[in-house]
Amino acid sequence: MIPVDADAAPPSADPPPAPASSQDPRSTDPREPPRTSRREAALIAASVTAVVAIAISLAFDPERAGASGMLAAVGAPYVVLGAATVMWLRRCGELRAALRPLSGDLARGALVAAVLYGVAMAVQMAIAPRGSPREAWLLRLYLQLGDPSADARVFVGAAVFVVAALEELVWRGLVMRALEGPLGQGAAWLLSSALFAVAHLPTLFLLGDPVAGPNPLLVAAGFGCSIVWGRVVHRTGRLPPALFAHAFFSWAIVSFPIWRP
Repeated sequence: MIPVDADAAPPSADPPPAPASSQDPRSTDPREPPRTSRREAALIAASVTAVVAIAISLAFDPERAGASGMLAAVGAPYVVLGAATVMWLRRCGELRAALRPLSGDLARGALVAAVLYGVAMAVQMAIAPRGSPREAWLLRLYLQLGDPSADARVFVGAAVFVVAALEELVWRGLVMRALEGPLGQGAAWLLSSALFAVAHLPTLFLLGDPVAGPNPLLVAAGFGCSIVWGRVVHRTGRLPPALFAHAFFSWAIVSFPIWRP
């Protein structure tokens, strides 16, 4: 008979768990709340909102209507903010998980963009129909972007596509993500959408009309679309589907205008 040690642990078929220090759930699940303090989150949100608001003020100055400097005024700050977002995500250990592409991202983004484009057309017909004073709101917006029939329009559309993707990277990948630490997912989603709209407040007056009054189109669209894009990020846990949705929508609005003279 083989003696049995009463103090010995019974054999187990399961391997011992890995040390907790070697596992970082944020590296595989970007929806885990980041470790950002209220102060850091507030600084990130306020800085991005202020920088973008200044860029919007410069870009939508009527003197830059139709000029290449209009898109450069918006695009240059977003290039810098986009680089800062990548570095912040890397520091948090979330870069690979947040930007990991999967099959279907392109189609999902295109579908969301198509739905938003249809909504934009319906809103245009409801609040700024042909012949109404509010039609001037759309006129001012498209005049700022330049002649829709110009040969260079394809390059404008491509530039808008890139800038829109950078916008999404910054607002959902940095601002909303940072706010989720102290505020939670729901409050961060709503607040980041509101701040995106606030950053477009200069267009109320820069694209306004003496008869129709302040132009609310970009502010309202910024908030409504941000709600949708933020929801896409929450549903997928990644940025690419929302990046494509934002980029395709902005490109379509420019390349296939919902209003023409």
